[in-house]
Amino acid sequence: MDRGFSLLEALVVLALLSLLTGFSVLNHQAMRPGLDLRMAARQVVLDLRVARLHAVADNSSHRIVFPSGAGGYQQQRKRGSVYVDDGVAVRLPPGILISECTAADNGISFKPRGNAAVFGTVVLRNGNGTERRIIVDIAGQVRVQ
Repeated sequence: MDRGFSLLEALVVLALLSLLTGFSVLNHQAMRPGLDLRMAARQVVLDLRVARLHAVADNSSHRIVFPSGAGGYQQQRKRGSVYVDDGVAVRLPPGILISECTAADNGISFKPRGNAAVFGTVVLRNGNGTERRIIVDIAGQVRVQ
């Protein structure tokens, strides 16, 4: 009785594995823009919530500026009567852009009590035209739609 696989059997298995791998890579590439958009929305929500927490902890106003058409945003803190940049600009994943920010001066800001001084909606869009809306209400609550 022979043990093992023949050369033909091994080649058939390798060909099937190659096909399955190819299909999974193509499927992943098709899903990538949607995954990047969801990841970017979660990142923006997290940074907005952190800005709110910093406003309460520092007892000073904080905001995030979302320039329309940009691939990133800037966190800022209030010093005196003006806002200054707080760290480097945050980059969104490749292919994700800020298509709109309804807040005044494209900036959502939080007061030291945690409520929003300026509130609105930030719309993120991927290359396929799919959008995610991040909504900040007057109470400072952040949610994704």
